Amino acid sequence: MYKKMLTEWIRKLQPRQSRRLTEEHLNAAMILMEIELEEVRKELEKLYSQDKRGRKGYDPVCVLRALLLMIILQYERISKFAEELYDKPRLAMIAGFKPKKTPAASTFYLFIDRLEDGEHQKSCEHKLKASKKRKKKHIRNLSAEKESKEARKKQIEKESDSITIHLKKELLAKKQEPRVKGLQKLLEDLLMKLAIIPSANKGLLGELTKLKVCGDGSALESGANCNGQPTCDCRSKGIYKCKCDRIYSDPTADWGFDSYRQIYYFGHTFYQHTISVSGHDLPLHITMGPASESDFTLSMKSLDSMLKMFSAHVLPVNIYSMSYDSGHDGLGIYQYLKANSIKPVIALNPRSGTLPKPTGTAKLVNEKGVPLCPAGLEMRCNGKRGDGRIYYNCPVKRPTHLNGKYLFKTHSQECPQGSLCQPDSQMGPVVYIRSSDDLRLYPDISRYSPEYKLLMNLRTGCERSNSTKKVVHKLANRPCRSASHFLVRLYLVAILEHSKAWLAERKKIVGSDTLKLIASFLAA
Repeated sequence: MYKKMLTEWIRKLQPRQSRRLTEEHLNAAMILMEIELEEVRKELEKLYSQDKRGRKGYDPVCVLRALLLMIILQYERISKFAEELYDKPRLAMIAGFKPKKTPAASTFYLFIDRLEDGEHQKSCEHKLKASKKRKKKHIRNLSAEKESKEARKKQIEKESDSITIHLKKELLAKKQEPRVKGLQKLLEDLLMKLAIIPSANKGLLGELTKLKVCGDGSALESGANCNGQPTCDCRSKGIYKCKCDRIYSDPTADWGFDSYRQIYYFGHTFYQHTISVSGHDLPLHITMGPASESDFTLSMKSLDSMLKMFSAHVLPVNIYSMSYDSGHDGLGIYQYLKANSIKPVIALNPRSGTLPKPTGTAKLVNEKGVPLCPAGLEMRCNGKRGDGRIYYNCPVKRPTHLNGKYLFKTHSQECPQGSLCQPDSQMGPVVYIRSSDDLRLYPDISRYSPEYKLLMNLRTGCERSNSTKKVVHKLANRPCRSASHFLVRLYLVAILEHSKAWLAERKKIVGSDTLKLIASFLAA
């Protein structure tokens, strides 16, 4: 119904397009027509009371479409967009409303509150809704919270080898438990139904049984005041840097370090997993944490939620590899990926520690984990066997093809000792290391293989998607004062990234002509 109404309206405007409909608005309409919002009508209607009394509310599907339109047109403030929606009939038509009968800004804020609160329940004085908890005055002491987190970190490190290993054990123990009901789960379901499943059906995710996923985190500075509101009278006494409790409007934001900009900031960290196929960077999952939380833990939590999300929607997905930067180089992450049959592709972060010892004549390994021959050269990797052993042979004996035969050729002049250790051996000396001795140094996919380089290059897709959210859609401009509003906008952008990919593929087939595109929408 929406497609038919909108396409008929666009057809009438075509002769006067330059005057009545800008290219930006036309493109927004095309993107929105790609999204089948009726697929989530039941989920959205559950957020509202079924009581027939009172004034009939706005159609929740149209409200969601209007928020998507706001994101497409890059409005930062909901109040400004609500004014434009009322003043410009063409925007109202694109969103699915009648001109001059559009929602006020408060309706959009209330809609986000409903998403956060979940299925509608009667108000109860014994239970406070999530949105009302967020809007309360939050008395916090960030310095005390930091000390508590540091104490918890030390306790975990005392009980386990590292935080990632501790988290790995927790996540694997709760692997069969369902997702927790809340805003995160609802947004995941919307993303699945509106974006991921349609992309899978269109073949834009590639081979579902062999997904090559990458992940990365990024900083989001909160729009709330980082100093809070004092609850004491220390300033009147001349004390300007006290450690008393303060009132903060953002209940979960704290201080963290942005390694990209090399500055400290007050806000949150969002983490997303994406897949890059056929020139499109498509988000699969997004989660959020405070600014002080690192990619170490957020990546594992996001992956756990993503796997449960796929399972809940019965999507036959199998993740082949997971590409991360060196900020994820923790043993617990390798072990968690291995437990889920996922091949880690993680850049090595040089650090001190005990390295595994190889067998045979090699006595040492370098910082990369490669055994050194008696002459001190890096030995040549000869592949991994089914028993988990990685074999290395003499660095001056290398394979070649001669007269159609595969054989090893010895380059004696390259040996620093001037004489071979095992002159009668074709490859020797040969040593091996068990990959299970250190999953960090000896992953399933060698860091020196072409496959590793190819998979690691896919990480740029995740970085582009992060940039799209923060720069193109202006989330880096601090438009929100809570993690809930940031998370809603992040998922709306993620849905649009899928929709833009569908439109790009449609244009490859139909062309860029507006009338042909309209005909293709009606024929679909």
